[in-house]
Amino acid sequence: MRAIVMCALVVVACTPATARPSFAPIPEALHVVINAPPARVTQFADSLLRADTIAVHVVSPRDGFLETEEFADTHRLRLWADPDVPGKARVTIEAVVRPAEDPSRTARDLERASSPGSPGHLRAEQLLAALKDKLGVTTY
Repeated sequence: MRAIVMCALVVVACTPATARPSFAPIPEALHVVINAPPARVTQFADSLLRADTIAVHVVSPRDGFLETEEFADTHRLRLWADPDVPGKARVTIEAVVRPAEDPSRTARDLERASSPGSPGHLRAEQLLAALKDKLGVTTY
């Protein structure tokens, strides 16, 4: 009986809920390994974006995920911070644009990679540069 109670407690304590979306980053996303754990990278990115008056829609240091509200009309940033070696995070930042609304399609289906020089792409590059500058970067 005690084993059943312990198993029930373990099952209840584990939650499959996550703030991360069910899709992967776009292939054009920026990638780097940062010298900080995923939670710290996510928190620091959140503070940088908010200081730059870009509204953050979702932030989850536990999940290593951040997503902004739309800015510059149709652009959005998403950051994934995945564990690499201990104390480091493999960071992916995608900049997407949604040029149209179509209720018959999912929002992700309408998104495209922000073109080089666009507000979304420039902001993704600035965020990545700030993370590298403040937290350090690993080169393999």
